[in-house]
Amino acid sequence: MTEVSHPRRVRLYALIVLLAPISGAGFRQAPSRTQEVSKPESPAAAWKEVDRLLSEQKAAEAQKRVDAILASARRRGDEENWTRALVRHAQIETALHGYETAVRFLKEEKRPPGLLSRVVLDLFEAETLVAYARAYSWEIGQRERVEPPSSDPKAWTREQIFDRARRAYADAWERRAELAMTPDTRLSEYLEKNGYPPGVRSTLRDALTYLFVELLSDTSGWTPAQSNSVAGLSLTRLLSEEGDASRSRLEDPAVHPVEKVVAVLADLESWHLAAGRREAALEARLERLRRLHASFTQEEDRAAIRKDLEERLGLGAPSGPATSRPALRDLPWWSMGMAVLAEFREARDSTDNLIDALAAAREGQKAHPDSIGGKKCRSIAERIEAPDFQVAAMTQDRPGRRAIQVTHKNVPALFFRAYAVDLIGRIESATDYNLLPSGRDAKSLLSSGTPVARWSASLPATADYKPHRTFVTPPLEAPGLYVVVASAREDF
Repeated sequence: MTEVSHPRRVRLYALIVLLAPISGAGFRQAPSRTQEVSKPESPAAAWKEVDRLLSEQKAAEAQKRVDAILASARRRGDEENWTRALVRHAQIETALHGYETAVRFLKEEKRPPGLLSRVVLDLFEAETLVAYARAYSWEIGQRERVEPPSSDPKAWTREQIFDRARRAYADAWERRAELAMTPDTRLSEYLEKNGYPPGVRSTLRDALTYLFVELLSDTSGWTPAQSNSVAGLSLTRLLSEEGDASRSRLEDPAVHPVEKVVAVLADLESWHLAAGRREAALEARLERLRRLHASFTQEEDRAAIRKDLEERLGLGAPSGPATSRPALRDLPWWSMGMAVLAEFREARDSTDNLIDALAAAREGQKAHPDSIGGKKCRSIAERIEAPDFQVAAMTQDRPGRRAIQVTHKNVPALFFRAYAVDLIGRIESATDYNLLPSGRDAKSLLSSGTPVARWSASLPATADYKPHRTFVTPPLEAPGLYVVVASAREDF
């Protein structure tokens, strides 16, 4: 199955020793008096030494080297290595489970003034805060909120930690216009590579938005009131909202996290649409619908979400302002929209949900078979159409009874073989409590035993692609212990 890999993640948990050598500044040991003074150690050599120390599990020494690089880079105004050193210091602290120390370090240290440096450090601060909340979840859950908030991370509640993480993202979010078309490869050292094709999630503004959405959607950072109030939100407004992603709204505790998710995604969608980037705009819309589908679980709400997607994909008659929506079927990413629609239909609780899901998947595959979305549609169709069966039987029953239950889908017939087993002999030779034949015994009988009976059973068609039950009567008359095996192939 072809899948699009996870949208961007900040490299917080990456093993430090596996990070590629990166440039930086550092110092050699002082030369002896008899040696000629050499040139200062190159940045690449300094970082290579850090990696060597980490590979040898010498974290304390590596930390000292990183701090030396940091001091040198800050003194010289070398923002690239200044940023790397701050990140690496926090990474080492986190790897050593010094979460509070890493949080305090990123909060208190002076930062480079450059745009990319500030964005990187905002993201790392947020991710470090979330990692801290998860690593010490039980302990943090026991804390009581103190007002005004303490400056010590050891006193922060889960709500305060997530608030600070969201604020760090909001700091980066305010710079989204400056990031504009900056390719996400500019921060390839700090962000994991995603699997999206060019033009879908290719800019730093995209990466920032989807990372922010992931944080806002993390229900572990929601208050109980927020978790219980999703159903009270206006889904109609959330589907049609153009997006108010102002800083004040994103920090307003009265605005629900789902509303903030929609705001930042609507902002991204509008930006891409204004520039004619239809696939990127479609992906922003798909992500909005994915998040809403996960948050709203009532069938009435999900039906509205499916209808919105169908209209945007050109499958239904649009109403109102939707009449001006551009056609999307020519885009390869349209097939990804069909894959999302197939998954939404599959999740519906109805008798024909898989039929409708299969229709969407087949249409998406046919439109752009070689695209990522087309391949995902094919995978969904193959999963729905895949044959499957399970067999269960009574431990004991009389001859002529429907003793075998077959749960099946997309299987026209099953073939059976029965093997007689000497029950008394098994009891006399048993060395443990496993008196009945095991799966290993069944395989042995199948490969070398002689069946006492063979038969087949035709199974009714499963037009809805769902599992159905059929009962089979084994043609066994003599009493005894039998192992019955079944296969969808006559030759087993």
